[in-house]
Amino acid sequence: MQLLGFVVAVLAASSLAASNDSDDIQRKLDLDLQWGTYRPNLYFGTRPRLPSSLLSGLIWFGLDNQRNWQNTRHSCELGDNLLEYGYSRHNGRDFGEQLMVDQDQGVEIKSEFIKVPGERGGSWAVRFSGRTLEENVQGVSLAYYFGLEGNGTMALDVSKRMAKITGETPDLGPFRIRIVPAKHNQSPPLHPALQKTKGIPEAVKIAGIAMDVPKKNVWRARDLFQEKLIKHAQQQANAILKNTDGKGPLTGSVLFQLENEGEDSSNSNLFFVQMMVHGEFAFDVIYECEDTSAAIKSGDIGALASNRRKEFDIQFDAVFGLREKGFDEEEVEIAQKALSSLIGGIGYFYGSSLVSDEPKPEYGDIDETSEPRLSNPYSLFAGTPSRPFFPRGFLWDEGFQLLLLSRWDADLSMDVLRSWYHTMDKNGWMAREQILGEEARSKVPKEFQIQYPNFANPPTLLFAVQALVDRLEAVSTAGMVDQLAQVYSTQGRHNSATEQTLTREYMQDLLQYSSRQLEFFMRTQAGEPLPGSLEHGYRWRGRTMDHTLTSGIDDYPRARPPSTRELHVDLFSWVTYMLSVDTELAAFARNGLEPNQTREQQLELHLQLLDELHWNSERNMYCDVTVQPRDGYDELEDEGESEESVFVCHKGYVSLFPMLLGLVPPESPKMGHILDMIEDPDELWSEFGIRSLSTQDEFYGKGEDYWRGPIWININYLVLSSLHKHYMSDGPHQEQANRIYNRLRQNLVRNILDQFRQTRFFWEQYNPHDGHGQGTHPFTGWTSLVVLIMAEKY
Repeated sequence: MQLLGFVVAVLAASSLAASNDSDDIQRKLDLDLQWGTYRPNLYFGTRPRLPSSLLSGLIWFGLDNQRNWQNTRHSCELGDNLLEYGYSRHNGRDFGEQLMVDQDQGVEIKSEFIKVPGERGGSWAVRFSGRTLEENVQGVSLAYYFGLEGNGTMALDVSKRMAKITGETPDLGPFRIRIVPAKHNQSPPLHPALQKTKGIPEAVKIAGIAMDVPKKNVWRARDLFQEKLIKHAQQQANAILKNTDGKGPLTGSVLFQLENEGEDSSNSNLFFVQMMVHGEFAFDVIYECEDTSAAIKSGDIGALASNRRKEFDIQFDAVFGLREKGFDEEEVEIAQKALSSLIGGIGYFYGSSLVSDEPKPEYGDIDETSEPRLSNPYSLFAGTPSRPFFPRGFLWDEGFQLLLLSRWDADLSMDVLRSWYHTMDKNGWMAREQILGEEARSKVPKEFQIQYPNFANPPTLLFAVQALVDRLEAVSTAGMVDQLAQVYSTQGRHNSATEQTLTREYMQDLLQYSSRQLEFFMRTQAGEPLPGSLEHGYRWRGRTMDHTLTSGIDDYPRARPPSTRELHVDLFSWVTYMLSVDTELAAFARNGLEPNQTREQQLELHLQLLDELHWNSERNMYCDVTVQPRDGYDELEDEGESEESVFVCHKGYVSLFPMLLGLVPPESPKMGHILDMIEDPDELWSEFGIRSLSTQDEFYGKGEDYWRGPIWININYLVLSSLHKHYMSDGPHQEQANRIYNRLRQNLVRNILDQFRQTRFFWEQYNPHDGHGQGTHPFTGWTSLVVLIMAEKY
């Protein structure tokens, strides 16, 4: 802590100047990050980090089957069955590339996104290139659109060579857009029977459509495009049948080729540009701000992308050093895809959330809460666990995602962290699932949309805060101020001005958020004292018979039936961990706490109560606790309590939490029992990772079987991280801890990479019996932690 004191002294000396510049620094960062692929729910889409602004996206469908238009590709959907998609390289700033292979629609598309800095967020471009697959006879319809959700104007002009859009908004200022098809693009072949038929429109390289739609409906671009398609196709079909005496044929390339519409587009706010292609194709989408220094030419896109690709590879090697760890070229590329897909899943979300002003009633109580309301709209800049299935911010997931992101780009990760903390209300509550706006709500069943103010969620954002504190403690005293930018990430991407954010003021802000959240947990999640005791633990709210969604480990077995008298060991561990981080932050920020009840005293008490309340000495494991009537108790004859506390023991992830969060001392004999449980193949050990529940448990593999056996990478990462940090070099269990660490790391890496080779995807979870990926995919939230596991960076 003496080193931290020195850091504070150095920073405090320049804090006044830093605070004067902090607004400018944040503005520069906002400009650098303003535009991006921030619509992760789409296969490809862009937007700025501005509410109610300009959206864009890619749409496509194959022409061989007349019904393909009904399955037009736009938003990532599991049912689309793409053989592959996800970013192979994405630096989070100015470059991202991905390959999308759609066998059902007969096309392969590559996107290369680049940005050039400038005023108003700068300019950007994306090059789409690809080919129709061999079995595709008629080709594919491609469309790119821009839609304006807020105030502003746009106009469309289409020529034979390109489509141009000019516009202006209060936030973006004047802008111009060009959509340019490659000269080598070939139109779909016309069926021989139609070559001499009257009324068949001439094939064109590019066509534009202008629409004026309600601003709230711009996100429904795909649906609006489909409505236009079917109307046009019906008209074309009638004309063809009339001119061929009902013989046809009705081919997709003729039915769905749109004509220029909306020549007077000045009152329109949604523009589609369509290209019908067959064989190899390419087209560029170029958005330019008014800053002429940020202009982009089509001929520059390839060179810019090539340079950014090389820079990405160099930075990846410098940060993670996987080749030095013995990984080959293919394995490094898979790791790059894991990181890049995590970054490509970052989005900007804006809208209202459906919230209840009243707590959710307890299990078994009548729900008489009033109707939920829409909150005031707000924004969130966050990662997403899965682009097709969970394309929104999840509090439980974000902390794990930031562990990897902070290694790569410190400024970017801190911006995500700030954005989350800005959603915290005055009571310290943050919604565990951020479902902002109609587009987000369209992907969530109605019964799961409401956010309740008494529902907590694991405070994993503190992982990012803890990592920052750890790096501060590790900084050398030599050249202190010059090295501050490197505190975030020794070799990761950062701006030299980042040092200004590492002031005592900012750490004070983090402490305030941390303390407010801690107080929320201690106030709203407190349990009742057990019989014969004055001490209490903690209880997750929102329990049902089979689920505790608020805990993050949804269907993990708990007390049956649910009771307001139960206490949860994982929640107690989280609160204790929060106290630990809060204590470190307070020491760093030199923030005096109230006398007689310091965080240090609370932490010491919680570490003691963790064992007193939750360690079962008969089973040699940490357990939940509940209360039940004493057997044979007679009110008239028996003395003492009519109820007794009993352990609820299910070997698995919940029983590991004290160790996962580093709360069990290395010298404790309890560690031996915990390590034995982990290493036992009849309990948690498998050759593919640590199971979520023991094979000996009565609920193993039963019911929904979500957290009742399958292997989850976030918890396996915590096992490795905790072993590496706390137990491999200290205490009497070092040999066993090292053995488990090495075997587990090897098993996890081997299986995740093998499954990616076989399926081209990262998965939500992995089967404990044969290791195959299962659940949703691609899942590049915490499964991307495999990169840190490979690099051994915890």
